[in-house]
Amino acid sequence: MNSRPLGMGEQIAHRLRVEIITGVISHGEHLAEDALATRFDVSRGPIRDALRRLESEGLLESRRKRLYTRGLGIEGVEELYELREALESLAIRLAVARGSAKEWDAMQGIVDRMRAAGEVGDVEMFAEADMDFHTSFYTISKNRRLMEAWRPYQRTFAILFEMSDTPDIPAATADHQGFLDIVRLGDADAAVKRLQLHLTLAKGHLRDALPESPRTVQA
Repeated sequence: MNSRPLGMGEQIAHRLRVEIITGVISHGEHLAEDALATRFDVSRGPIRDALRRLESEGLLESRRKRLYTRGLGIEGVEELYELREALESLAIRLAVARGSAKEWDAMQGIVDRMRAAGEVGDVEMFAEADMDFHTSFYTISKNRRLMEAWRPYQRTFAILFEMSDTPDIPAATADHQGFLDIVRLGDADAAVKRLQLHLTLAKGHLRDALPESPRTVQA
């Protein structure tokens, strides 16, 4: 992922994103620009930027010209993973058809970063490499619109990863190495099946971490 410093709107969006996904901010709560500007001690410009980002990600919805939170819960997570499976399956098929040896070598470098993270027990380093690994399929697919479809959900999935159980990094690295080995063989069907298993396991790790069902706040 891009390591450049986040702008103020992005920083605020990240704070609110975490609070919405983890249930700190209740499902259905109205987010008012003035109150948020006071809370974060900023002008309304960065707040509007943050709210636009969250609405595009499906974490806010507009009702009567006001924005309300949309908590995830298990149902929301299922929807997100269904969407990701559809997008990433297509990305993998296109990447297998269009990828070059140089690009697969670059992905091997990402797996090597995962392995290095395991050696020092750096979960944050592993999480960043994990996201880079999966985003690489969209890049290698060379389909700009497909990448644009995935981009709004990258940070949400990064937060979901952080909420799940601490990974067994060596085992997870071996899993990604096996994933990449299948892709390099050019077997798109096998790679997609590997993705499906990968995402099923990821959902399982989240079940105990998320609120069972979002509670709606009356407007």
